[in-house]
Order: sequence, then structure tokens, then C-alpha cells
Amino acid sequence: MSGDKMKTEFFQYTNIGTRPENQDDEAVRAYEHDAFSAVIADGLGGHKGGREAANIAVKHLMGFWDGKNLPGDERILKAMEAANSEIAAVRESESQMKSTAVALYAAGNRAKWAHIGDSRLYHFYENRLIHFTKDHSVAQIQVQLGEITRDQIPTFPDRSRVLRVLGDSECRPDYSGEIVLEKGLHAFLLCTDGLWERLSDDEIALDYNKSPTPKDWVENLVIRAEKKNFSERDNNTAIAVFAEV
Repeated sequence: MSGDKMKTEFFQYTNIGTRPENQDDEAVRAYEHDAFSAVIADGLGGHKGGREAANIAVKHLMGFWDGKNLPGDERILKAMEAANSEIAAVRESESQMKSTAVALYAAGNRAKWAHIGDSRLYHFYENRLIHFTKDHSVAQIQVQLGEITRDQIPTFPDRSRVLRVLGDSECRPDYSGEIVLEKGLHAFLLCTDGLWERLSDDEIALDYNKSPTPKDWVENLVIRAEKKNFSERDNNTAIAVFAEV
């Protein structure tokens, strides 16, 4: 791990929306040796185990790392496969319990993340959005085909159809690779679709640039999202991290 020191500040938020139960889960951990991890999961399955699936995802993705050296892709895959196996072992039917997940790991001046499903990560450096995850969804395929733009995903008719999740027969996350965190301020936002579906990338960037703390950022995003007046709102969860390298 690099000897560069990193100062971090976190803020966690979750809201039930208009649903009868909050099936999102999230966790953040700071380590003694200048490192942190953050995980968000969005359980799928209605009242039939979505919450439990998200809990299982967060447990495995937070529990395997000691905060020292960044985990390799294979190690993250093993954690996701362990979550996959536990979900399959405890559910009553194949459609009952599934979960999206996005996990961020950072140590010194290095970071990496992995995701499966349509929970997202955004990475800003010195006020610019430089990395973001791409959903594993039918809507994202339409973006790749040039049929719609990324900002049109929230209004796409089949937007909620997710193609990869924990709880499938095969676990297929995507990985960022190891990212060097250059000197300066880095900001990360992890969030479930209940939040990002009401916000464009430009709006997320705008609120970041006017927010002095992670708490301010998330609160500004929530205020903006609530003004959209959606008749129904999904569970919505976010973790914001400011990391000064």
C-alpha cells in the first residue's frame, strides 16, 4: 500500500419511499491503516426475502477484507459467490430472493470497485465526474445500441428489468480495475435506483459541486429528487464519501 495519507468523510442515508418495507442495505467501514470500504445492496423479491438478500450481500462484501491491500477481482468474486450461495440456500424459490450490489474498496492512494445489477457508483475528482458504473439492465443495452441516452434510462418502459444480480445461477459482476487516486479531493457516491432514477448525471454533479460535505451532497440530492413528485418512490439509499489524498 502507498504511504500517501488519505483523509475521509462519510455520510449514509436510506429511506423507505412509498414501499411497505425498506429492502435496501448499506454499510461503511474505516480501517486503522488509511483505508475504507463501502457497500450498497438493493434486495429484489417483494415481501419474499429482498431485505434478507440485501443483508447477505452486504455481509459478505464487507466481511472478507482487512483493509490492508486492495482485494483482487477474484477475491471480490469469491465474496459475491458466497453471497450467491447463501441466498440460494435460504430462499424457498428461485424468484424469491435476489439483490443488486456495488462495493468500493480504497487503501492509500488506490481504489477499486465492483458491481452487479443497477445500483450505481459515481466517482468525482476535482469537481469532474470521471468514472461511473453501467447498469446490468435492458435499458443499458438500449444505451449501448444508441437507441436511448443514459439520461433516458429512468423513463425507459422496461427500466426495472435487471439482467445480472446476486441470486442468479451465475455470478457475473463487473470490476473497475485498480484506480490511482491522484492528489486532491475524490468523491464517491454509491446509490440504489430509488435515488438515481430521479436524477440525471448532470444534476448529481451540480449538487456535488455546491456541497461542502458528503452530508450536504446527499441532502441536496434528496431534496432535488423529492421535487420530482413521483407518485410512487422506491426505497432509496446512498453513501457519499469524500477522500482527500
